[in-house]
Amino acid sequence: MKRGIIVGMVFLLASASGLMAQKQRWSAGPRLGLNISSLYGKNSYYDAKLGLVAGGFVSYSSINHFGISADVLYSQRGGKYDNPSDRSSHTQFLNYLEIPVVARYYLNLSGNFRPNLFVGPSLGILLNSKRTNSINQGQSYPDAKTDDEFEPLDLGGTAGFQANFKVKDRQRFLIDARYTLGLTNVRTNASPWLGNSTFSFTLGYSFGVGRSY
Repeated sequence: MKRGIIVGMVFLLASASGLMAQKQRWSAGPRLGLNISSLYGKNSYYDAKLGLVAGGFVSYSSINHFGISADVLYSQRGGKYDNPSDRSSHTQFLNYLEIPVVARYYLNLSGNFRPNLFVGPSLGILLNSKRTNSINQGQSYPDAKTDDEFEPLDLGGTAGFQANFKVKDRQRFLIDARYTLGLTNVRTNASPWLGNSTFSFTLGYSFGVGRSY
């Protein structure tokens, strides 16, 4: 599974590099928004928590329906744990450097509004993690770093929809909604298996790059 995701990312990046030798419509810009994240798995007991997602992107779109883009994002994930049976609860923070690379399908060829669908692999690099508000069998515990409990890499897939509005020449306003599903166990211990599950809603602003935009 990990090998397939990595191969997919390499293929998309290679495709983007190949397009640089052609006439292009390149753009780049910032992206800022909100994560609604949780950790899924059998008997995970995790509910959703809110987090920040912010960073930048570079994108290519051609005269036809297809395009490709890559983001570099600071992404706050994790979840709220609550197990009433043993009176245990905590909030788990997992902060990643997230690098999704996606292929895009534009629903129209040109115009002031270019909505598009996208799908592709996503790589998460764990920056740090922390557990707060910990209660175990009714007893409170201090906040603690948990980096050694979680894998340094998270491989997954992302898909979503983007609304793309022209603001002025070579500038566009972007509204992006996506879902990213982690496909690997984020815990260093095999059991219990836990994976990231994240809905992201972001706003972005795109600037044309290069004279052939």
